[in-house]
Amino acid sequence: NIRPSPPDGSASRPPLGGVTPFQEKLKQDESTLRQKKKSTKIVFDESISVIPIPMRSEYSDRIKSRIWSNRHELHENAQRNAVEFASEGWNWRNVTEDEGMYICSVSGELVHPVHCQHLVTDQA
Repeated sequence: NIRPSPPDGSASRPPLGGVTPFQEKLKQDESTLRQKKKSTKIVFDESISVIPIPMRSEYSDRIKSRIWSNRHELHENAQRNAVEFASEGWNWRNVTEDEGMYICSVSGELVHPVHCQHLVTDQA
């Protein structure tokens, strides 16, 4: 159940995972205030969007396991990446972009074409 990724990029996940940013006044120190008197070429908005990021100790074990990989996952990822990069001739210019990937209909994850070669038949 693998289908090609849509070319419009609609397979990408929503940004911020539902976290709502809030507005806050831009913080300035004395040196920033002094520079304001000079003629400036770049102007920053006084109101900024803030997205709080928890400290790593504030995450539950379940969330930690989803954010960070253990050594076994790192090893698996490195092996998979090596197979994929080898199929692209070890050349970064030949790397398959998201649009060239397949999408797993079960998980929604992008799948590199090298892992699907045995499923695809040439119809020439």
